[in-house]
Amino acid sequence: MNWLRRVMMGRYGRLDQLNIALFIFYLFLTLIRLVLSVIYHITNPVTMFQLGIITLGTIFSVIYGLQIAAVVIFILRIFSRNIAKRQAENARFVNWLGGFRDYSNFRKQKKMARQDGKALYKCPSCKKVVRVPLGRGRIEITCPNCKHKFIKRT
Repeated sequence: MNWLRRVMMGRYGRLDQLNIALFIFYLFLTLIRLVLSVIYHITNPVTMFQLGIITLGTIFSVIYGLQIAAVVIFILRIFSRNIAKRQAENARFVNWLGGFRDYSNFRKQKKMARQDGKALYKCPSCKKVVRVPLGRGRIEITCPNCKHKFIKRT
């Protein structure tokens, strides 16, 4: 076990959000390949090419290539000595993923606000969420945060 400590000394070696996402992506692709092989009763992509099922063989090959890429990136990130760069990559990934989460949360909030007779809009200047009453037609909205004025239809 001491040899493993020596090997990993000064390396990134963390199971961060990006590595977890790569691993989940790999498992997802494995599941797709498994389902396709069960459906078509073929386990080897080479036999698919020989049988003339070119499109299915191509799909298998592309999925396999993506699996290999995910594993290689995963391993290279773990054994990397450039810790700052790996942390920056993970921060960018978390920020990118957070954009999707924010968007889906905003849509849920919008739906809930509509049930209460309100509409939610994001200020174009500061991106703060502003709540206004529904059914007023075109109104001028003043952001309480930055005092920017914009016109929206409710």
